[in-house]
Amino acid sequence: MYKYISYVWLMLLVLVAQIFLLDNISIHLWLRPMIFPLVVLLLPMEWRTLWVMLIALLTGVVMDLSLGGAGLYVASLLPVAMLRSTLMYLATNRVVEASDQTSLLSRLSLKQLMLYLTLAMLVHHALFFFLETLSLAHFLRLMATIIFSTLLSMVVAWPIVRLFVGKVLGR
Repeated sequence: MYKYISYVWLMLLVLVAQIFLLDNISIHLWLRPMIFPLVVLLLPMEWRTLWVMLIALLTGVVMDLSLGGAGLYVASLLPVAMLRSTLMYLATNRVVEASDQTSLLSRLSLKQLMLYLTLAMLVHHALFFFLETLSLAHFLRLMATIIFSTLLSMVVAWPIVRLFVGKVLGR
């Protein structure tokens, strides 16, 4: 039961940091750190897709209502929730099985964990910024925004991930 409370605290911490801190920081036009996908990405890989999708939906709705996203946050987070196991396979070359009862994230090497999170954040940022612009007129600017925002998001998210995986999941 205590692990579920840790996930609730993670969700609250990440959403409060995103809504009240990161969304109010204006670094540059190309730099928008978004760490809220961590709420979905750090959920146990053994959970059924239905529960992960419901949490992604809840997270997206909270973000949309808080920041006036008009469905943009939900539309960019749900595909990431659906692709979690595929991204994990790409990063680790390991299939998540239903019989896995221990936390897979705590058993990954730092390189595999970083690759999984970077791939997932890249997918999320690509969906988010493309849906935000709905245009390829400024393709190079869009690509720069996706890449630089993903890198900045990973720099901001990595200490949170290390703390969560190390202390809560028991690495």
